[in-house]
Amino acid sequence: MANSPEPDARDSLENLPCLLCGGQNYRPVYQVLDRLQARIQSGQVKKLETYHIVACSACGFRFLNPRPRAQDLGKYYQGGVYGPHQREGGGAVGVVYRLLRPFSVGYKARQAARGLAPGDLLDVGCGTGEFLREMRRRGWQALGIEKEEKAAQIAQDSGCPVLVGDPLETDLTNRTFDLVTLWHSLEHLPDVRGVLSKVAGHLKPSGRLVIALPNPDSLDARFYRSRWAAWDAPRHLYHFRPGELERLMRQSAGEFRLIKTTSLPLDPFYHALLSEISWSHGIAAWAKAIRGGMIGLLSFFSGFAALRGSSNLYIYQKA
Repeated sequence: MANSPEPDARDSLENLPCLLCGGQNYRPVYQVLDRLQARIQSGQVKKLETYHIVACSACGFRFLNPRPRAQDLGKYYQGGVYGPHQREGGGAVGVVYRLLRPFSVGYKARQAARGLAPGDLLDVGCGTGEFLREMRRRGWQALGIEKEEKAAQIAQDSGCPVLVGDPLETDLTNRTFDLVTLWHSLEHLPDVRGVLSKVAGHLKPSGRLVIALPNPDSLDARFYRSRWAAWDAPRHLYHFRPGELERLMRQSAGEFRLIKTTSLPLDPFYHALLSEISWSHGIAAWAKAIRGGMIGLLSFFSGFAALRGSSNLYIYQKA
């Protein structure tokens, strides 16, 4: 198939080749909806815009195609319903998300910095700054980059230094870092190669690069198929299966060694619950949330196997 399906009569989308191999041919995998739009337009699922997850015919890499142009992506984070950028609201799931966030942030901090003395940290896509604050508490000199202005302002108001703008355009002149983290931000970036190359250039020798990504091969992804919340169209542009990030790193970031992989323990529950309630409302949503908890638990245990987590964590060391 040389071209992806028609973009629902929207002229603001663009078709792109495969990120990994440059292939121009692809096959459809899923037709997906914007889960945030579904929550805003309760009961109007049939009227939502559709997007397409495709797989490269040559290498199998999955990505959103066609997709919004880079200059239009910001509007899909607006409206106050994007969970990672919220300090309040979001219903019951939002409350639980924020209650458990300190545990999640602490786990991330331990995994990212294990064996490292406090030094200079760059968090790309820092959101509202929870990870930055935790790392500053642990003695790190932590700097964030965040493109969404409201989220960046929340982080700045809490005392965290944040550069606002596109990671490729922010000025890091004369700055080097012991640790660079991308917590569920790489899949949002239009120019993944450019960002990886840039942050690699600002890592100190033997510096550490930590990347967390949703896993489209996970148990919850395979169960929910087109309704898996972590497709998160049109915000998630790329969907890395195990092994594909390693290939991209070799192509884009220079000499790095993968020193550890693990899973994020809360993500299977979060993804499963969102996959259930994003498409239902009222009592029906609560009933489906019970099934979401069960699927999340199964995916949690599945994540004990290597690279089978709902989200995988990749830890690299610069050569």
